[in-house]
Amino acid sequence: MMSALRSLIQDSKKAKEELIASTVRMPRELHLFIDDLGEHLELSRQEILLSLIKEGASVAKEELKWNEPDGDEESGGFHVLNTNKRHTDEDHRWMMADGVAAAFYDPWKYNIDRIKKGDIVFLYENSVGIVAYGEGSGVTLKKDRSGDKDECHYQELKNFKRLPVPMPAIEVKKLLSRNVVFLRTMSGMPDGKKVLDRLRAGSKAA
Repeated sequence: MMSALRSLIQDSKKAKEELIASTVRMPRELHLFIDDLGEHLELSRQEILLSLIKEGASVAKEELKWNEPDGDEESGGFHVLNTNKRHTDEDHRWMMADGVAAAFYDPWKYNIDRIKKGDIVFLYENSVGIVAYGEGSGVTLKKDRSGDKDECHYQELKNFKRLPVPMPAIEVKKLLSRNVVFLRTMSGMPDGKKVLDRLRAGSKAA
């Protein structure tokens, strides 16, 4: 365990990534443990915290099957697609500006192939909520991604609507009375008509 933690920290030092400042309140006992662990490993509190958070995120992704495609999950003609903003703002801006649903690389790109003509696709922005929706064309288009041939699959969405007020994840879960996984690339939403009706009602009210 200790050697694995050391390796994780060494890897994080090598990775060149933008670090965003954040604060967290924790129980005193946990705070002291982190300081003791840092002293034992001769590492800073920042290095210990970052490594533990990364390890925890890895476990969460595995439990949520975050990195798996939609599979045989029932969609009912409705899908929720994450706009990939956690990786880059550029993908999100493209989908919103051009009214497309897109995914990248194997196996995630094949999610787009599952969208049938007339299916409703809700675009979900991380930490914001559902920000737009449209109807699948049923025609999957391909283009290169960072020099890799055909690693982007996308569909143009008809009757594309950008929401003036996003629908937060907590509101969607309350409306559907169940947990909804927004962190995966794309998930089926068999009860998505309830969401669509709410969004259309809100649009008329506005």
